[in-house]
Amino acid sequence: MRIAIGGIVQESNSFSPVPGSWLHFPSPQILRADELLTQRIATRTEIGGAIDVAREHGISLLPLFHASASASAGALRRDLYVALRDELIGRLRAAGPVDGVLLVMHGAMAAEGCDDATGEVIRQVREMIGPDTPIVVTLDLHANVTYRMVEHASAIVGYHTAPHIDLYETGRRGTELLIRTIAGEVRPTMALRRLPMILPAENGRTTDGPYAEVMQRAISLCSSPGALEMSVFSVQPWLDLEDVGCSVVTVTDSEQALAEELADELAEMFWERRTRFTVTLRPAAETLREALAAANGPVVVADSADAPSSGAPGDATGALALLLAEAPTRPCMLNIVDPEAVAHMIAVGVGSDVTLRLGASSGCLLYEPIEVSGRVRLISDGEFVNKGQGFQGVTFYRGRTGVLQIGQIALVVMERPVIQWDPELYRSVGLEPADAQVVIVKSPAAFRAAYAPFAAAIEILDVPGVCSPNLATLPFRRVRRPLYPLDPHMARE
Repeated sequence: MRIAIGGIVQESNSFSPVPGSWLHFPSPQILRADELLTQRIATRTEIGGAIDVAREHGISLLPLFHASASASAGALRRDLYVALRDELIGRLRAAGPVDGVLLVMHGAMAAEGCDDATGEVIRQVREMIGPDTPIVVTLDLHANVTYRMVEHASAIVGYHTAPHIDLYETGRRGTELLIRTIAGEVRPTMALRRLPMILPAENGRTTDGPYAEVMQRAISLCSSPGALEMSVFSVQPWLDLEDVGCSVVTVTDSEQALAEELADELAEMFWERRTRFTVTLRPAAETLREALAAANGPVVVADSADAPSSGAPGDATGALALLLAEAPTRPCMLNIVDPEAVAHMIAVGVGSDVTLRLGASSGCLLYEPIEVSGRVRLISDGEFVNKGQGFQGVTFYRGRTGVLQIGQIALVVMERPVIQWDPELYRSVGLEPADAQVVIVKSPAAFRAAYAPFAAAIEILDVPGVCSPNLATLPFRRVRRPLYPLDPHMARE
């Protein structure tokens, strides 16, 4: 049995001023041939799960090409997308006949001139291998699942958790289903339900609340006779595309009518709960002031509007400005992307006092640079390994990184944005979040898995940014209307 494995992972944000470029794909995160296996074995990733399942079944995976962005951004530049896509397809062509293909994707990737970049990759893989060879695709639950994806894939398998802690399990589920399909044990058929709504991620957790209720029902339906896979996608809400929305995908064994029935049930549950996803935020200064005054720390404060994992450039200054204005008397930590500032910190050296103009280096007009003075505490190459459940064992590359000490504020300044699910972002440069009064993380929800066990409290900060949970305030122009919550009183078509 020859199973090819590969993919491209990037989550696009239409409001980001920074297009997806090679900057977001550090060379160590572009894996070719055997690198794909050697760099992901024993990691809690989709590929790590696929490797273990293949080994258990005595199957050798045929590694093609996998590129994973260190952080999200705007739509991929056309030349980058074509280069990544063509290398994946070219390596599949060179591999010769295969029995099946496992594509590890995200599902919310757009490119210049191609809104549905994920669907186009799947279509070209299908064109390459023919109509009868099975393709199983794994997707993040923030995927924007399209009819093109469902048309060309044999089965789609989505995460079941937010915070995302089941990457490994999703890889296992997808690989097991692919092997069973190749062996003729099952014949997957799919149903897709698209919902005219987009939802903020802050309340899109599967640990509690409305999304948890829908996802638990989906998981329970997986054990129904004839059912194979159930996925509920809350979508990347900052996609200003005509074809965008939450969705449900059901996979059954040769029973199309059952797939349709189960998809209808889950879609109705999802739609009925839409108003419960609304995020209610207090004034940002009040939120931060109370966090600083709390009897116990750390209070973990999410600057979710500037989350690199959601497509923000990571250079917003709103949280930093508020923190400076409060002049904290207990340790605080936050971070910002500014490559020129890093270069200046390196030039003056560790131990030097320096004044920097920080932030808004991406050109985002929602905030402005601010001037800060402090002491260069540390310089690092910026590499760190996630140790929490999400992406456990995976190395991330944020470029050269410096720590600037501004009174009680430790500011981590880095060259490139990176996902912020794990405290290793701070610990890798000698800072311990558990010892701080306030720790600011740039993530809407995924950080909770690693931070919640030691956080005294968790708050969401209402500051400007391209990933604001206040979706109705963003300048959507292309989406098909009506769309909830932009049109809050609409009825489902």
